[in-house]
Amino acid sequence: MARAQTAALAALALLQAACLVEIRHVGDAEAALRAAREEVVRVQGRPGRPHRLNVVVFDPSDGELVKVSLPLWLARKVQGHIHWQDETGGDLQGRVARRLARRVTVDDLAKAGRGLLADVEDEDGSQVLVWLR
Repeated sequence: MARAQTAALAALALLQAACLVEIRHVGDAEAALRAAREEVVRVQGRPGRPHRLNVVVFDPSDGELVKVSLPLWLARKVQGHIHWQDETGGDLQGRVARRLARRVTVDDLAKAGRGLLADVEDEDGSQVLVWLR
């Protein structure tokens, strides 16, 4: 019996800590983006500390929809291991984004609480939605 309980606890821990990455090709991402925005509304301003970072990205040029959900503890672990390209190259927007990414930590984001961090739609139809829950 103790062995079964240990296995059940280990499985539960893995499910809680799981990082989800889903990549699909879709013709229209509106349903997925609408569902993500509805989730943002449900968690926005809820009491308690956020525990997961969620990102949905849609690239209309190839119809690729990417969803990422990972625990904040894992985001904290990897944040120092991401190497951004040289910030002297590229356009102004890209340079600013890389500089911000180096200076804004996961803990800084967590201080914002549960809810929306960014909802961006580019001129080409690309969309990015980032929230904490």
